[in-house]
Amino acid sequence: MKTTLVRWLLRLYPKSWRAEYGAELADMLRARPLCAAIVFDIARSAIWQRLRVVLPATWVGIGLMLVTIWAIVTTMLAPPPYAPSALSERIEWLQKPLQSEFYVLVLFAIGFWNAVAGKQSPARAAMRASVIASIPLALIGLLMLTGLLAHAELVPGQKIAMLNARGILYPFYKGIQQIPAPAPLTLLLSPLLRLPGAWLWGTIGGSLGRKYVTWRRRPINA
Repeated sequence: MKTTLVRWLLRLYPKSWRAEYGAELADMLRARPLCAAIVFDIARSAIWQRLRVVLPATWVGIGLMLVTIWAIVTTMLAPPPYAPSALSERIEWLQKPLQSEFYVLVLFAIGFWNAVAGKQSPARAAMRASVIASIPLALIGLLMLTGLLAHAELVPGQKIAMLNARGILYPFYKGIQQIPAPAPLTLLLSPLLRLPGAWLWGTIGGSLGRKYVTWRRRPINA
């Protein structure tokens, strides 16, 4: 029983940490009684070690994911009417938070920073952040496909309430969303559909980042 508990406690740590310190920690744990306080300290230390090895692109992806969740919730709780004037920009942001200028600039910045810091491949870092950010959209699509979430398509000037006979609705705006396939399927596949764009902007940012590094390393002429 104790051996099994020690094994599970070690698995809480990152693989690289276990390879270097796992055997030593396992011997220490087997040589002493395991009380609740020790188990708690081990778990807390493991969480900290996990956070230390999280890639910056993952943190950026989580931040973008929170922005996407905010856009989804705002759209569902207060669906704005589609008007092809001032409100269209707001709807564009709410409907497609991962295609806004802000999103593109973030992916570009990820590629640039990874190239300057010599970290993960700029394109891969941008794609990683994009996949994480797209998770809420994929979940929305899955809920629609399973019938747990209804959706409605609006035309210019139309407005709907958050609730109706079908329950909570997720609104789409014709002429802005321009979905080439059924909305649920497109949302479900959104992590894959956004990869080419993420690769492109990460690559562009990485290219400029490498040029910046080269420029910084140029010898200064006397």
